[in-house]
Amino acid sequence: MFLKALMQWIHVGSVVLMIGGFFFFRVVLLPIANRSADPGALITSALRRFGGIVWTALLTVLISGLYNFITFFRAARAGSAVNPLASDYSLYIFVLGIKLFIVFLIFTLAIFLTFPYPVFEVYQKRPTPWLNLTVIFGLIVIFLSAYLRRLG
Repeated sequence: MFLKALMQWIHVGSVVLMIGGFFFFRVVLLPIANRSADPGALITSALRRFGGIVWTALLTVLISGLYNFITFFRAARAGSAVNPLASDYSLYIFVLGIKLFIVFLIFTLAIFLTFPYPVFEVYQKRPTPWLNLTVIFGLIVIFLSAYLRRLG
């Protein structure tokens, strides 16, 4: 029971930290950077520094999410074995599929915004629309997670 609660806390905390960081970056840091003498250098430097936090959060979200996924479906399978007609997980799986697709998009945007590779400079030099999208997707994922919690 303790491990399950710990993994849930790590999962939610990592998501909140990452999405909150992108929100802070978009709402606070970008407007300040745009008033500085060299906004491009400041933004690039901040994105690279924030990258360590993002990569750590992505890794912990992936590991804890996999753990949560496995434990949920083990419990669901055990419940179905006891009473096969009582549990229909089709809506849960559908919403989970949407959530995982959006998480994939967030991971992709996070890589584009923070990975120090020349191909991604296009996104890093003009991060505003990509940060907006990342924050919106993050808020949708948090909502879908709360909804899934009520379904399970």
